[in-house]
Parts: sequence; structure tokens; C-alpha cells
Amino acid sequence: MNDITPDSAFRQARARHEAGAIDEAAALYRGVLDRWPRHADSLHLLGLLEAERGAPETGLALIGEAMALAPGQAIHHNSRALALRALGRLEEAVVDYRAAVALRPDSGALHCNLASTLMELGHGADAAQHYAEAAQCAPDQAVIWYNLANALAEIGPAAQAEAAFLRAIELEPRLVEAQGNFGRWLMRRGRWSEAAARLTIAVRLAPGDANYWNNLAVVLQELGRHAEAIVCYESALALKPDLSDVHYNLGCLLHLEGRTDDAVARHRAAIAADPGHGRARIALCMAELPILYGTQEEVAIRRARYAQALAALAASAQDAEIAAALAPAVSATQPFFLPYQGEDDRQLQTLYGEFACRTLAQAHPAAPLAPPPAEGERIRVGIVSGFFCRHTVFRLFLESWIEKLDRARFEIIGFHTGKTEDAETIRAAQACDQFPREPSTPEGWREAIVAAAPHVLLYPEIGMDPVSGWLAAQRLAPVQCMAWGQPETSGMPTIDHFLSSALMEPEGAEHFYTERLALLPNLGLHYTAETLALQKLDRSLFDAEPHAPIFFSGQALYKYLPCYDSVYPRIAAAVGPCKFLFIAFAKSEEVTSVFRARMQRVFADAGLSAEDHCVILPQMPQELFIATAAASDVILDTPGWSGGRSTLDLLGADRPIVTLQGAFMRGRHTAAILRRIGCEETIASSLDHYVEIAVRLGRNRVHRAALAARIAAEKRIAFEDMDYIRALEDFLEAAARGGH
Repeated sequence: MNDITPDSAFRQARARHEAGAIDEAAALYRGVLDRWPRHADSLHLLGLLEAERGAPETGLALIGEAMALAPGQAIHHNSRALALRALGRLEEAVVDYRAAVALRPDSGALHCNLASTLMELGHGADAAQHYAEAAQCAPDQAVIWYNLANALAEIGPAAQAEAAFLRAIELEPRLVEAQGNFGRWLMRRGRWSEAAARLTIAVRLAPGDANYWNNLAVVLQELGRHAEAIVCYESALALKPDLSDVHYNLGCLLHLEGRTDDAVARHRAAIAADPGHGRARIALCMAELPILYGTQEEVAIRRARYAQALAALAASAQDAEIAAALAPAVSATQPFFLPYQGEDDRQLQTLYGEFACRTLAQAHPAAPLAPPPAEGERIRVGIVSGFFCRHTVFRLFLESWIEKLDRARFEIIGFHTGKTEDAETIRAAQACDQFPREPSTPEGWREAIVAAAPHVLLYPEIGMDPVSGWLAAQRLAPVQCMAWGQPETSGMPTIDHFLSSALMEPEGAEHFYTERLALLPNLGLHYTAETLALQKLDRSLFDAEPHAPIFFSGQALYKYLPCYDSVYPRIAAAVGPCKFLFIAFAKSEEVTSVFRARMQRVFADAGLSAEDHCVILPQMPQELFIATAAASDVILDTPGWSGGRSTLDLLGADRPIVTLQGAFMRGRHTAAILRRIGCEETIASSLDHYVEIAVRLGRNRVHRAALAARIAAEKRIAFEDMDYIRALEDFLEAAARGGH
């Protein structure tokens, strides 16, 4: 026993420590200290051991004694930082980690420890720098590259984050966390196919992780692979039945599939698993609005159920805890399908808009607003949209706003809140005076807008893009306007003006809006026709008899209300052999099946066969869409909700267009376009008149050729309307300077 030295006793204690015999090691360390109280290494490791087993205060004192006896050792600073972290004293831990790194700058482990603590404190840029230094110290350590990727994923640059993920995976392909997080990172950027590849690997490596199954399901859903997505959601729930996010996501998919009641049940399950799941609470309400209705009677039933659910949602927001959960979820799901019911929605939209604005006002302090522009100062116009890309909203509004407004009078700031980026995004970024990139959250976009201090905010639509909807429900500029990308009142007290069309609005239209109605000239837009090289299609593609007329009705299926279905068999009964061309719902065969069953029923009721007359074509690219219309004889606009951009594009087919002017602006687009170009003969005043016009065109080849020639000659008038641009400029000027 007399031969035992402090170092030999210490080595024995450390061996037991390294072997995991914690209690035995602690006793041996204390034995060393009983005989040699100033043994710094034993003080240090006993302190570390105590910190690790839940006594950080004791550990901190012991490590402090060791540091007093042997100052300037990086390992001591590292251990004291660990104890401080255990006590929640992160700022102090950072000081010690920085001291350790200063003493051992070549230690990747020390840089990593410092970086991890900085990440906890929210200092992402500083953390990324130290992870990068750790990677230089230990370039073959996959986990370090993975940690660096996670840090860069939050702060950018995106290219560096991607490179770090790929390096981690190259070093260790089976590092499932890297595969899974890289997949999530790709999801956030809308790179769905690449995300699917990474997440497929993740579920193979960790088939027992429900979160990977859920994320893969979300990606497959975005790719339109719904059956596979449902299997993945169900796999996740088999592993963790109480995962509220999975119930919610599956509910959203089932709604898209047309399984409305199943969707409602899933959202209820999400709320049961997590009463604070704000997105599920809102989606539960919105799921009462089906994509398509089987019968007209169902419209009234669903509308009543939606009204009841909306009232319950608004009432639930009176509870402070529920309101806090709802605030970040506002507009995650929106009442997009409400106006397709064909009724006056002002009352319901007011209830929704007031709920959204009130909930967000409680969660966020009032934003500072720009003062009115000084004399001679350019008016700052912020444009908020998720569709600064090839999309209908870009073509109808954004394109002309960013390229035609007078830059001597206006500074244009584009806020692209969507995930899709393409050539039009690049074009928009170049055309705008400012085009902030990659705030990763709605809150980030809110900060970017406040920082830009716009005098006016323009929303081309409210109701489609979730982030835009969330922002629109807040007061972020002195003047806030929406256009008719979604031709429905927002109901939001934060939106001051609805920019509409003088030709499209009916008499007394102001009663349908909570916003002040601004009637801009003509069609209320500046639209540029596309020059397309149209392929000439053979009529045999549609199984039509040589001289039988073909009627093209290529609108989105949710525009077709059951109450108007009878027009098709009525036309067929009067014309004889003919074909009606429809286009399937791209996102769900189930929805298309509902429409097909409706056609079968209504044709059978008329003693006809839908199979003889109806052709449902798959979704198609723009060139083929116009070519299909050009191969037809007559274009039938949808009663109740007419074509907007599609009608403008279909002018390129040079075919007569039959339309029924509706009660609301959304049912009057095509009538306004035809009036604008002086071709009013095919605007019907009633459903009977609509059928009469269609039948005459179907029977009379000479008549329809004459109308087609007139459209070909006059269609140019519908495009590139600078009167609209000048009027919009004057409106924005007056609104910003207090004249509206």
C-alpha cells in the first residue's frame, strides 16, 4: 500500500470511470483526494463526474479547485463549461468554451462544443463559424459537417448548407440524421424529388422513426403520389398513434382526395392528441368546404357546417392559450373553396377575416408604419405574393406591376413568399428595386416588410398563398390593397382596398366587399398574350364523328356546380352527336370521379349516355390546352365562375366563347373580356339563353366561323392595356398621399 502513488491511484480511478463504473470511480477519486487533497486531475475528473451525474454545483466547485491548482488547461475550461450548461448558465459556458478554444485552437471537439452552445443561444452565425473551424481541424468527421449543415440551414448561404450536408453524407452515407435533415431542408425549398430521394434513404436506415415516414409522406403528397403518401402516413401512425402532425397532414391529404368526412375525423384526432395544434383547429374548419360537390343539395349542407365550424373556431380564439396556438397557424389553411359555392360570402368572410386579424394582433405588437411620402419622394410599393414564378397570378398582375409602373414615381419591392423559383423569379428580382431573399419563416417576411417600410402593400390575391394570407391579416403598411387573383373579399379589416375591374363588377358590387372597391378601367389588368406555336390536333383524338361539333369546357373542375350540369345534356339533345371536352382534376382522381358520376347521372336523366358525349382529358401543358380548344368548335365557359386568365389565353384559339354573366365578379370575367373586344353576341342572360346560344353555334358552322373571325380580328384589344396602368399609378399615388 505504501508503494501507491497519487498518479497510480488516479489512473485506477480513471480506468473505472472510462469503463462506466461511475460510483466506483467516484469513490476512488475521493480516496485519492483524502490522501492528496491538492491532486488537480482527481479534482477535475471528480467534478466532471459529479456534473454528469446530476450534481453540477458540486462539480463546478471541484473543477474550480482544479483550475486554481493547474491554471491554463483547455480541458478544465471545457469541463467547467459543461457544468455551467447543466446549470443553464449558457452565457458563462460560452466564456469557458472560448477560453478552451483559445488554448487549443486545433481541437475540433472544443470548437464543436462552443458551437453547440452558441446554437442554443440563437447565435447561428457565430456557431457556424466554429463548426466550420471544427471541420477544418477534423475534416473526416461526418458529424461535424452535419452540425455545420444544420447551422447553415438556418442562416445560409444555401449553397454552403447544401455542400455541408453532401459532405457529411459522402463521409458517412448511413448517418440517418444527415439524410433526414437534408431531406427536410430540400422540402423547405420545394425541391420535392430530391427530398423524396433523401427521405426514402432515411426511412430505410431508421424504419422505426415515425418522423421520417411523416416527412416522406409530405413530399410524396407534393409530388402527387397520394396513395404512397397515405401508406407513409399510416406507417408513421402505426409507430406513434398520437403524433398530431401526422393526423393533421393526413387530414389535409384526405381533403384533397375528396374524402371530406375522413379529413374532418383526422383533424379531430390531431386536436385530441394535441389540443394546442393550431393548424389542425383551423384545418378542421376549412375541411368542411369540399373541393367538388356530388349534388346541389350538398352545397347548402356543407355551407351550414362550415358556418358552424367557423363560429366555433372564432369563439375558441377567445381562450388566450388557444389563441396563442392559432396565431402562427392563421392562413395555413384558408377558405379557398368557399366562393365556389356560388353565394354571397361577405358575412362568412367577415367572420373569418376578423378572427384572423384579431388573433394575430394579440400575438404581435403593432408594427411601425412608414410616414406619408415626402414631396418628391418615390412611393414605396411592396408586392407580397407566393407566385413570383410561372403562375396565373404572375401573368395577370405581378408581371405588369413590376415592369410597367413608372419608376420615377414608384419604388417596387417584391416579397416572394413562395417556395417555387424559376426563370420568372429571376426576372422579377431583376425588375424590382428590392427583392429580399430567403427569410425562412413568416415572421422573417414580416420583419423584412417592416424594415422596407412600404407606403403601400399590394397583394395580388388573398386566399391561395398561406404566407401572404398570414401577412395580410396584419397591418404592415399605411395602405394595404388586394387584387382579384382570388376574386373574393378577404373580410380582413387590415385590407383597405379591393382593386377590381370596371367591366367585371355588377351594379351594387360594393355590398359584396369589406374593402373599399376601386374600379380600375376595362378588365382591371395589363395582360400580355403569349405567342405559342400550336400543334394542330386531329379530331379523332376525341373520338368525335367527322362533322359533329366539339365543345371545349376546360376549366378547373371545382368551378362546376351541380346546378349547372343540365346544360350539357340539353345541348346534346338539341344538337345531336357532339362531344364535350373536360379536364381532370390534377391532384386527385377521386375528385374527377365525382364529376364523372355527376355527368353520368345528368345525361342518364335526359335519356342520353355520358360515355357517348363526354371526354375527360388529363391535365396538359399550356400549348396543348390552347391547341385542344383550337381543335374544338365552341368554347363553353363555366356558369357561376368563369374563366379569367384561361379565357384570355383561349382567345388565341380563335373560337366563339359562350358565357353566362353571373351575379358576382367571379362569374363575369369572360363576359367582360368579350365586351372589351366587342363580341357580345355569346354573352347569355339566363341558363336557357346559354343553351340556346350553344345549340345555334353547334348547328350552324357558318355562324360560328363568323364569330371566330371576329374574335381573331379584335382580340388584341384585350391585351396590354396601358389605361389600366396609368389609372393604377394615379390610384396608388392618391392612396399613399392620403387622397383615398
